[in-house]
Amino acid sequence: MHVRPILLLAALALPLSAQTHAPAGPAPSRTSAIHNIFWQPNQLHQGSPIFLTVELERPATRVTGSFLDKRLTFFSTSTDRKTWHALAGVDLQTNPGDYGLDVMATLAGGHVAHSTQQVTIAAGDFKTGDITVPENYVNPNDAEQKQIAQDEVLKKRAYARTAPLPLWSGDFIKPISAPSTPSFGESRILNEEKTSLHTGTDFPTPEGTPVSLSNSGTVVLVRDLFYEGNTVIVDHGLGIFTVYLHMSRIDVHEGDKLAKGAKLGLTGASGRVTGPHLHMGVRWNGVWLDPVQLLSLTLPKTNAHTPPPHRRAR
Repeated sequence: MHVRPILLLAALALPLSAQTHAPAGPAPSRTSAIHNIFWQPNQLHQGSPIFLTVELERPATRVTGSFLDKRLTFFSTSTDRKTWHALAGVDLQTNPGDYGLDVMATLAGGHVAHSTQQVTIAAGDFKTGDITVPENYVNPNDAEQKQIAQDEVLKKRAYARTAPLPLWSGDFIKPISAPSTPSFGESRILNEEKTSLHTGTDFPTPEGTPVSLSNSGTVVLVRDLFYEGNTVIVDHGLGIFTVYLHMSRIDVHEGDKLAKGAKLGLTGASGRVTGPHLHMGVRWNGVWLDPVQLLSLTLPKTNAHTPPPHRRAR
């Protein structure tokens, strides 16, 4: 087992899937109306975000699809309505292999064009390690278990609704001026007795470092949670959420509509941690995606209204 120092764990214990490497990449798709389907990154792995683009021969009024048993809702930023996009992802626990990507375009006049192609998903290169945390974070007492259950209700409610259009625009940015650790997807053994899967990325940094919003969106949860500590969850529309954990101070409120780069608060060491840092998570339609890969995508500006930078009296 490879063991290295790691900072936190705020993820739920989840079973790990078998992993075998396989190549991946897009292939052109053509029907009488669907000219091409492509995506980035070219090679997909377990936990990869995926930015899909559909090019049509004729304008469409609606484009939808399905991938990995998840519904895809596309949006268009082109004036001719011939180019459509969707930001989606591959579940961290998806088994490597080939999967069907289905796209349906409703064209002007009511004709529906359909295209299906195969997408290859390779295994992720995930690490394993041991960490030691206070014992109550491994074996919580009755009162703490009650709080954990209440926290789950709050999180479920926050993720239950999402804006019907993209609230993000352009590339997602790093939430903090610090390098990240390759911690997404790690299996962690807590106090040598409990295994948990790390579903986000850690940014080690001194306590009190400013945390910025990765892209524009609406704050849907601000709470002090048992495992996660001081938490902010932001909806970016069409099922995409970013999550910021273990903060020492939060400067925003639920319902705030924030611009990219807005200050969320300060880093800390609240919740189940072994030191101060920021944990960033990315969630799409109930599955966890690799934040570092999301930050590396080249994304277009959307038609989303960008709110002014959020400011709150100190």
